[in-house]
Amino acid sequence: MTANFGFSLLCIPLLLGLAEYSAADEGLPDIEALSINDLMQMEVSSASRKSQTLSNTAAAAFIISQDDIRRSGATTIPDALRLAPGIEVAQINANSWSITARGFNGRYANKLLVLMDGRTVYTPLFSGVFWNLQDTMMEDIDRIEVIRGPGAVMWGANAVNGVINIITKKAKDTQGNLLVAGGGNQEQGFAGYRHGGQLGEEGNYRVYAKTFEREAFVSPAGDRLHDDWRSVQTGFRVDQRISSDHRFTVQGDVYRKKVGNTVQPLTATSPFNTAFNVDDVADGANLISRWEGSFNDGSEFTLQGFYDRVNFTAPALSDSQDMFDIDFQHRLHPDPDHDLMWGVNYRFIHSSTQSSSAIAFTPESLGYHQGGAFVQDDITLIDNTLRLTLGSKIEESHFGNTQVQPNARLLWTPNDQHSLWASVSRASRIPSRGEAQANIALGTTTTPPNLGSLPVQVMAQPNPDLKAEKVFTAEIGWRSQWTERFSTDVTVFSNHYTDLIIFRRGDPTIQFAPSFLVTQPMIWSNLSQEITTRGIELSADWHVLDWMRFTGNYSHLKIEKPYDDNNPDIAGLSPRHRGSLRWQIDVTEKTQLDMTMRHVSQLNAVNQAVPAYTTFDARLAYRPIEGMEWSIVAQNLFAPQHLEFRDSAAVSLTDFATAIPRSIYGKFSWSF
Repeated sequence: MTANFGFSLLCIPLLLGLAEYSAADEGLPDIEALSINDLMQMEVSSASRKSQTLSNTAAAAFIISQDDIRRSGATTIPDALRLAPGIEVAQINANSWSITARGFNGRYANKLLVLMDGRTVYTPLFSGVFWNLQDTMMEDIDRIEVIRGPGAVMWGANAVNGVINIITKKAKDTQGNLLVAGGGNQEQGFAGYRHGGQLGEEGNYRVYAKTFEREAFVSPAGDRLHDDWRSVQTGFRVDQRISSDHRFTVQGDVYRKKVGNTVQPLTATSPFNTAFNVDDVADGANLISRWEGSFNDGSEFTLQGFYDRVNFTAPALSDSQDMFDIDFQHRLHPDPDHDLMWGVNYRFIHSSTQSSSAIAFTPESLGYHQGGAFVQDDITLIDNTLRLTLGSKIEESHFGNTQVQPNARLLWTPNDQHSLWASVSRASRIPSRGEAQANIALGTTTTPPNLGSLPVQVMAQPNPDLKAEKVFTAEIGWRSQWTERFSTDVTVFSNHYTDLIIFRRGDPTIQFAPSFLVTQPMIWSNLSQEITTRGIELSADWHVLDWMRFTGNYSHLKIEKPYDDNNPDIAGLSPRHRGSLRWQIDVTEKTQLDMTMRHVSQLNAVNQAVPAYTTFDARLAYRPIEGMEWSIVAQNLFAPQHLEFRDSAAVSLTDFATAIPRSIYGKFSWSF
């Protein structure tokens, strides 16, 4: 489906909505309306699964607001995540990203748990996130909560280096109609329509549909690549207040994605002995229901369940995955000094694969379970001044066995302007099904000429006896509101990893039939050495004037890698320095100008080195009437192209670098 055809479909409900509804306001906040105090008092719920103000959160938390997303010009969730300190976002090609927190980046970075409205999108097949499947209307995102550091007590295994929770707006906040459309040289065309209304006296709903088509990138040699990206998605949300103490939410999405891909030579046998272009196709749907209420004793509970189905088809591997998850949490107050929360969860996953000569799972179809329970107590030591949080989660999984993941946090707030916190945590990353059960062709190469230039096929071999990765983390943070217009947030951390899952080189074997071939196995194994990472993350917000605002962040990361010839890149896939500066100006009452500069230092991984780069984006927006906005966004202005990441050697031995081009697009938004 092309973007033009999708736009025509979206115009039909628009015309119907014009006949039925009068104009409704969806006000766009000005800089003057976003005071420093308001920002510090923004609520964050992902750190402790309850609403807390940012200044009262004992974790490295950062909130990307809807206004931040809009004024950044981000059209994808990965682009919006560039706004957060401590989050590494590197674009691989037109449809793929490598995203992580605090090191160990890669296309399938596996130490960052990502949620959408509490639904995990972390795939257990390979670990990590398929970022080109994660989408919604960007205008419907209320905020993105970014928690750096372990979040295992609340969210379980895989919340190792951080948790990202993408939280959409309540249905009552999206009433009326919204139309967005635009396009440019890379954003060839996009359009979206959303309608919200009321259900009786206590309920609200919204429905939406969106489509886009993104152009393939051009190689440094000027050749058009095959990494275009097309999508059609629709969804809904219903919020209903059952009584004064009970609320119910149900929401869901259905989508179809077509992703261009160039399959590099993976095996020495057909069809993967030469590169070829193909369109990978993914269909999916999800449904979430949530019941929030309180018992007669005043304690509060949340019961949530979700179902998620993903079916993708590709030459190397096709997979159908069904995930069912149910989660219950109960919050009670046994006495004034204790805020106690406990909960249980259960998840069932069924994965059915169709193998190829490049990737083969044994068995091809598998259904398995995992579950756990947690308890956490917020203890007030000194009223409004000192609070201690103790908690732990025990979790049982099919591949990672039993994991115990405790933490302790201390928060000191001597006054309304400053808060100092410290924490120690332990978290685990359970092995993926791919690491435990899949033979994966990593690529083909040849022996040196003096050995006859024989074909060598490099294969990743599974290890069903893998132990879960573990990290012990110590953090200290300090938030300060120095004046009504200036605030800072600083976090220092030290992570100590054990049992990291890496490749070990096995003994090569020789195959004589049907053709002569040398196979070099790379076996998933637990690293016996400890790896330590240390870093500092800073962010600042300065409202210079009522109509001018500066925001900036800087992150420094040092990975102390072991001397291991099998894993020379373990420390080189994350930049040591990374920072950004945003400048927002309300030029007039109707005109806004936003500029963003980012700098990322070099990546030093062997065979995957990337030079340091600096980018500059600019956005100019004009609002002729209330609810309508025209904007133009220019991205990557400093250079025609720049490289951000070389695809991981765990995917292909072939160097297939893609440069990110300069781009420009225009956008029209109208809420009525």
